[in-house]
Order: sequence, then C-alpha cells, then structure tokens
Amino acid sequence: MYVALEGIDTCGKSTQIALLQAYFPEAIFTKEPGGSALGATLRDIILQSHNHASSHISKEAEFFLFLADRAEHIDKIIKPNLHKLIIADRSLISGIAYANDLESRAINLACTQGIVPDLCFVFVIDEPTLQTRLGTKTKDSIEMRGIDYLLAIQDRIIQVAHSTAKHTIEIDATKDIAQITQELCAHIRQALESSLDSSSTPESSAR
Repeated sequence: MYVALEGIDTCGKSTQIALLQAYFPEAIFTKEPGGSALGATLRDIILQSHNHASSHISKEAEFFLFLADRAEHIDKIIKPNLHKLIIADRSLISGIAYANDLESRAINLACTQGIVPDLCFVFVIDEPTLQTRLGTKTKDSIEMRGIDYLLAIQDRIIQVAHSTAKHTIEIDATKDIAQITQELCAHIRQALESSLDSSSTPESSAR
C-alpha cells in the first residue's frame, strides 16, 4: 500500500514521517525529491540552483529534473514494493500542484506509470499558524514568496490530492503533534486491514 503525506512546507508532515517509523518499523519510508540514488543527485542540483546564483537553472529545466526524480523513484522504490507498506514524504501530487497546469498532470502520470497513492494525507494549516511557523525558521526560495503564495499552493494540493489519489484524508495540521500521529496511525491501520480483507475475498483469490 502506497501512502503519501502532502502539504506545504512547515505543515509538519516531515515530523510525522519521522515519528511514524516507530509505529510501522517494517514499512518503507521514502521521499520526493531524493528518494532514489539518482534522485538524491538531482535534488542536490536543484538545491544548488536555489542557493547559488551562479548555478541557477531555468524553471523548465527544474521541472524536468523533478520529473526524472519522480520517474526513477517510482521505478526503483515504489513499483517493486507495492505489496508492502510504503510511506512517502510527497508524491506526484506536489509536482502537479506546484506546476499548476494541465500538461503537468498528464506528464506526471506518464512518468509514474499511472501509479498513484492508495492513501494520501494532506496536512492543512491555517494562516496564523503558518505565519508563526515561518517566523521561526530560515525561509527557502519557495517560502520567500510569501503567505498568500503558500496558501494558494495548499489549495491546489488539496484539489489535486482529491482528484488523483485513490483515497484522500485532510489532516488538521494545527493539532498537537502526538494527536496527529495517533490519527495517522489509526487511518493507516484501518486502510491496511481493509486491503487485507479485500485481498482475501473469493473474488480476489480467483484473479
């Protein structure tokens, strides 16, 4: 089962990814970008471009680097392990939401071989909480674009998740960290049980 955690920066999904490892030790934990060996190299190139003007690459080149990362991630990490529990920090949903055009959706689905998350958690944060969290950290190039930009991205992530993943659950990212962890665990366990039940039916066995 392929589970993805989605949301804008500072929403807390990466914190939850780290915490979930204690509850699902047999799961495969991964991320986009950088989840594969090639992806890690591509991620370094993108970060270098953001941090050093002399290494700047075009928006179009960056888009295709993300696609290459995603294609390799699906082929090397996700597809061979779909029979296991996979928990990923981001997915094609972020790629589509950030690009914000119809062509991006088609290209992303092509590079993932049509594979989409079975379950997607979208972390939703309100403006006051976002402003507080941004004020306590060093902002990256995306966060420097401001609150309105990030909230617009969040809206697109929600829309794309509901239209792309097989099942989407919105998580109130302003809740207590421990409360969110327990909520995620309950949903994942329920989804795993449902998956096992469906695979053990006579119809499934006959396939």
